[in-house]
Amino acid sequence: MYFNGWIFEGYEDAKTALLSSILIQLGEHTRFGPKIRHKITGLLKRVDLMQLAKFGIKHVGVPLVMGAMTGGIGAIPAALAPLLPSVLTSVTSETDEQQTDNKESETTNWSELVKKDQSKPDILDIRKFRQDFERMLAETDIKSLVVLIDDLDRCLPDRIIETLEAIKLFVAVPKTAFVIGADPRIVRHAIATRYVARQIGNDTASLQEEYDLVQDYLEKLIQIPYHLPRLSPAEVETYVNLLACQQHLSPEKCSVILTHWNEKRIANFYAAYQYAAIKEALGGTEAISGELEQRLNWSNAIAPVITEGLKGNPRQVKRMLNAMLLRRKLANVAGINIRDEVLAKLMVLEYTHLQRFHELHNWQASDNGFPEKLKLLEEWALAEEDKDMSLDESLGDWKKPSLKNWLRMHPALEDIDLRDYFWLARDRTTSTLAGVNMVSPLVRRLFDNLLGENEGEQHIAVRGVANLDETEREALLQLLRQPVERHPDQLNGPDALYRLTQDKVEGAAQTLFTSIKNANANRLAPAIAFRVQELGKAEPSLADSSRSLLEYLQDKKGTGIGRAATSALNS
Repeated sequence: MYFNGWIFEGYEDAKTALLSSILIQLGEHTRFGPKIRHKITGLLKRVDLMQLAKFGIKHVGVPLVMGAMTGGIGAIPAALAPLLPSVLTSVTSETDEQQTDNKESETTNWSELVKKDQSKPDILDIRKFRQDFERMLAETDIKSLVVLIDDLDRCLPDRIIETLEAIKLFVAVPKTAFVIGADPRIVRHAIATRYVARQIGNDTASLQEEYDLVQDYLEKLIQIPYHLPRLSPAEVETYVNLLACQQHLSPEKCSVILTHWNEKRIANFYAAYQYAAIKEALGGTEAISGELEQRLNWSNAIAPVITEGLKGNPRQVKRMLNAMLLRRKLANVAGINIRDEVLAKLMVLEYTHLQRFHELHNWQASDNGFPEKLKLLEEWALAEEDKDMSLDESLGDWKKPSLKNWLRMHPALEDIDLRDYFWLARDRTTSTLAGVNMVSPLVRRLFDNLLGENEGEQHIAVRGVANLDETEREALLQLLRQPVERHPDQLNGPDALYRLTQDKVEGAAQTLFTSIKNANANRLAPAIAFRVQELGKAEPSLADSSRSLLEYLQDKKGTGIGRAATSALNS
């Protein structure tokens, strides 16, 4: 059975949502559901009691709720009744959509069954939930119950922990297994936020203790960790081509394609499934429509660029393909001729290094579509290793290996007019917070925590940045520029970059200094000048950059930041 944690994100108690979903799916199974329906009803009643306990204590008070519990569900005071969430009704509607049994299932009004149940569970019965759940499974012919919990990493930390606790405390019994699909970094962050961070200090020993505690928690819960591998270039090309077939062929023909692809895959596990194989499966070229042929040719042109740029992540590949298709349609409407492989290469840069994409946009705008600096960069990237070709200091951000690989990608862009391509991407070069929807959930969460007011979460987020890969770190720094430039009178943006710089996060200092320069000096908070001064004093490598920025700010006569910069320089 299947449970999507994100769907139930808005529920007051994630435990009851998970337990109710499992019980209802079991009770509506056509083969063994009728045998255990009465037991399901009793267990659901206890789940309702758990929900009442948590909800009532939070919103009403302990004495009132305990009074209701000792009298059973029927003794809920009138004042409390309106507060009870309709968990069972809502969960029933969700599980109807998620039914995994091939046979038609009987729809049951579980809310009514629970109301009619004559049993009166008390608070102690909650402790017996696991025992009764295990007995109930034993009475069926279920050999194994496997629950797939998906999208857990999209939930807030409290919801993640509640779901994990529900598994551990109530339904981790013989014959059951749980498959949890989640980014382990987000789960670790949730555990640290909930259990660890508030109890320990900030020194090196404490940091190691925090890591050990989080690791112990995960190892006790997760018996078999498995990290999904990235797709290979051949697999990405196959994926793109199969998506094209799914879009342009009927379900019957698409089924033929999938069967044929599976046969080819068994015969040669490493080969890509390309145009020739699709033509063979459909019985000839005439069976391939013009639209599909055009799409397959397009896929063939962009697959190598996408594979190298997006590191084999199928979700990112599909998202970028959708964005590319939209831009191609916009180009057709506008009467613009574009090359697919050029569009793909630029969108890889946009997706993986948004800050450099904006920089390239500015270059081409000032050079009428043919940026001279891009030509120099491509010559540098393609030069043989034994030729020591130096770059101007202003291009230092392009020296990263991932960007050098991007510069080497086919096709070269030095002789291509980029104006039309950036016209199509103007939504990404002018909108505010443009990168929010394109970054991972972990980056968004770190961004929110760094800007938040909770010092503990800020501290955890700073350490979490160290675990980001280069692409994620670039995306986070790009996001952090925007509060500085859009709200220069506020300190949460500069302070976030200040903390990252103190933690020696690569690129944080330059991002801070650049965003301060780009901000409206008349509105810059004076305290920012002293942050810059402190960084120059604490880190010798930043001394020159710090002084240069303070001198720049000092020239803003008649402003608070100008006076603060003068004071910082004098001290």
